[in-house]
Amino acid sequence: MKISDIILLAFNNLKRNTFRTVLTMLGVAVGIGTLSSMVSLGRGVSQNISSQMSRNDLFTGLTISSRDFGFDSSPQSSRLLTTERQVVPLTDSTIYDLEQKDEVAVVFPELIKPAVIVFKGRSVNANIKAVPVKMGGFYPFDNIKLGEFYSSESEPCVVLSKNVLNRMGIYTDKVSSEDPSSVLMPVDSVIGADIEIITKIFDIDKIDLITSSKKQLPLKNDTTILRVKGIVETNSFSAGIFSDGIFLPTKTCEYIPCIDLQNVYDIINGNSGKYGKYNSLHVRVKEHSMLKKVKNEAEADGFQVFSIGDKLDDFERVFFMLDSILAAVGIIALVLSVFGIVNTLLMAIYERRKEIGIMKSLGATSSQVKLIFYFEAAMIGFAGGLIGVLCGKIASAASSRIANSQLENFIDSNIEYFTYSWEIVLLSVLFSVVVSIAASIYPAGKASKIDPLNALRRE
Repeated sequence: MKISDIILLAFNNLKRNTFRTVLTMLGVAVGIGTLSSMVSLGRGVSQNISSQMSRNDLFTGLTISSRDFGFDSSPQSSRLLTTERQVVPLTDSTIYDLEQKDEVAVVFPELIKPAVIVFKGRSVNANIKAVPVKMGGFYPFDNIKLGEFYSSESEPCVVLSKNVLNRMGIYTDKVSSEDPSSVLMPVDSVIGADIEIITKIFDIDKIDLITSSKKQLPLKNDTTILRVKGIVETNSFSAGIFSDGIFLPTKTCEYIPCIDLQNVYDIINGNSGKYGKYNSLHVRVKEHSMLKKVKNEAEADGFQVFSIGDKLDDFERVFFMLDSILAAVGIIALVLSVFGIVNTLLMAIYERRKEIGIMKSLGATSSQVKLIFYFEAAMIGFAGGLIGVLCGKIASAASSRIANSQLENFIDSNIEYFTYSWEIVLLSVLFSVVVSIAASIYPAGKASKIDPLNALRRE
């Protein structure tokens, strides 16, 4: 018997009982679809989500300070830390030393001032933050779609976080259904418009009123008018300190007067100048893998460092464990489909016992009988594998869309959580064929041992 005859015979045998063959293929499809989806999920997590996280400020940025970050709320522990730890001041030399490190991309002082923002007759409390021009090449300012990033450290302009506009009830795409007072404002009417920044400063004329019966604080408002240069879309999970606020060129932010409460407390506590020229520094490393080294070196120099970027490895381990569990579920489904193949082929043996006896009596060898069943199993595995991968791809795309809609406020939307490469498709189909052939070994062996005389006599 030629190999082409064997293949044709195997195909015709499957066509005899189409319904049973289709059910067996669907069983294989479920197993392969589940398994391939889990593999693609693991690859998608490692390649897409991890890469998204690693390029964001949350996982590539850290804050360096001479002060204790105060995560321990105990006053006693705070006093102990203040008295026992040797304070290393932050100076221009500190910035210079950090900039010389190969792992560091950007270093700049964190200058944040509380203010009231007034725009288009609406106001909101927000922090104004000094961001240098060189940050225009890094997330989230490297892809501003509404307007543009500023090009000078003294340019009288701001880049607004879209979150600040939304808190004002101003939207540029669609009106919020939760806020009836929200308005839809074209981008053209926002970009280039004036915005008022109101900060608090000391009022010398009111110093005498501190001890009066009114106990009025010696403060007054100072208003600075700047121009909106661009709108940056960020979210609280991925942008870190840039997730919300008003972003200004460094010199422009320094120009805006505002009470520095931290310095006031230093004067009261007698710590003026103790912590150096800057309260804290923001450091952006080139890649997430370099974060831990820079953090360890800064801590070794005596600085306090805060970063959650080193937790990304923990997230990846959790994803890997979850993917392993889900992959085990896929393997279980595939094992169940193997029993379906074995059952289908064993049923075929009993139904075609006379046919097998006739073939062997006409000269068919045991190997040729085995090949018929191997090809039947391979066809089932091939068709089931293709159907499974296709259904898995469709289900994965739907799952990604649902996940993006639910997590758009926490991480960047439109992330492909499942990565279906040609490698995964080909390996899934090949694995399906191999497993199906392996499942046919016992039935094929049983069929090849049929004695033609007994088979014909029984029939």
